[in-house]
Amino acid sequence: MSGNTGTDKEVILTVPFDADELDTVRLTLYGVAVQMGYTYEEIEDLKVALTEACNHALLQTPEKPPGAALRIVFTMRPAELVVRLEGAGCRLSFREADDSAAELPQSASLDDRQFESPRLGLYLMQALVDEVKVESGTGGASDRIELYKRHG
Repeated sequence: MSGNTGTDKEVILTVPFDADELDTVRLTLYGVAVQMGYTYEEIEDLKVALTEACNHALLQTPEKPPGAALRIVFTMRPAELVVRLEGAGCRLSFREADDSAAELPQSASLDDRQFESPRLGLYLMQALVDEVKVESGTGGASDRIELYKRHG
C-alpha cells in the first residue's frame, strides 16, 4: 500500500463501545467516501465491511470497561481509502484473523460447515474490499483491523 505522501487526510471518529453507535460510523464513512468520489456500490461494500468489523469487535471483546470506545481512523489517500478500527480504553480481539486463516479455501462452498461465524465476517470483509490487514496488539494494546479500498 502507498505510504503517507503528505497529501493524506485523516478523519478520526471515536464512539462509545455500543452497537447503537454503528449508524454514526456508517454515516461518517458515507461522507468520507462521497467526498473521495466512490460510487454508490463501492460505498455500500465499504459500509458492509466496516459494519462487519465493528460487529466482530463488539461480539469478540469480552471485557468492556466503563468509558470504552471504538476508534475509527479514515485515511484518505489519492488512490485509496484506508479504514482502521481499534479500541480506545478497551482491548479489541481479532485473533481469528491471522494471515494463515485469512484465505478462503478454493474448494469452499456455501454448504461447507467448517467456517465459524466470526470467520465468515472476515471472509465477507475480504470479498468487499481490496485488502484486509489485522495487527495484533502487544503489551496490552488493542488489536486493530485495516480495510483498504482502492479508487479509480
